[in-house]
Amino acid sequence: MKKQNFLWMAVMCFTLFFSCQSEDVIENESTNKEEVQLAKQGTVTINHTYDYYGKQFKVSYVYNEESGEVLKTDGDVDLAQEIFGDEERAPKSLFFDNQKEGSTDIQVKVFDNGEDLQEYASKVAEEFPGDQVATEGRSSKCDSYDIYGTGDFYFYKHAYYNTYMSGMSRMNRYYYRDHWVGSGYNDQLSSLIVKKPWNRRALVYLYQHSCYGGKVIGFYQSTGPSGFGIANLKWYTMSGWWFWRKSWNDQVSSTKGWAW
Repeated sequence: MKKQNFLWMAVMCFTLFFSCQSEDVIENESTNKEEVQLAKQGTVTINHTYDYYGKQFKVSYVYNEESGEVLKTDGDVDLAQEIFGDEERAPKSLFFDNQKEGSTDIQVKVFDNGEDLQEYASKVAEEFPGDQVATEGRSSKCDSYDIYGTGDFYFYKHAYYNTYMSGMSRMNRYYYRDHWVGSGYNDQLSSLIVKKPWNRRALVYLYQHSCYGGKVIGFYQSTGPSGFGIANLKWYTMSGWWFWRKSWNDQVSSTKGWAW
């Protein structure tokens, strides 16, 4: 009788083990198939963690790199749509602090306007010189200015640093501002690289309109690294500034940069 009980228990354990293994295999196969399918479609999953004046929420975007369309969203989608969905009321500024190049996990600070963004940046970026280094005695904001230094700002027409825009880029700058990138470069920026000495900080602002108007994106890097790259601006603007679940890309008409 004991022998029969032992055999029965052995059979049950084997059955349970095999069943669990089968479920794992099926689950793994399903996951792998989904990843393969996404890869074939030229898609990538971008994970945004937003901070909107202390209100934090997360959204994952399945993004088609070829078409520029967001195929799927997961996470706090309702809250994101509430904040970003109405173009008139949507926040106007995004800030990225020490973003790791190539990472699909992106931390986003969200602000209603450029003034709030600049106030936050001045606190995060230690010893930030601001515009006052170049605006003293100037009444119009529709001007360009340069102070030479050790920062290099490279801009590209296409994603992944393709088609260098030499007339829009700036070399050896401590500070610069470009109130109009020119008709040849307007609304064409898709990627950028900023280089600096390891013991310097860097900040670049990208503006929707000329004369530093409209919506603005800020990228900041502290001391330590010798620069950063933004390989595809669309990864950073999935919030739907223009339309919900649509990325803002190429919409840059003026820029500012610092390396101090």
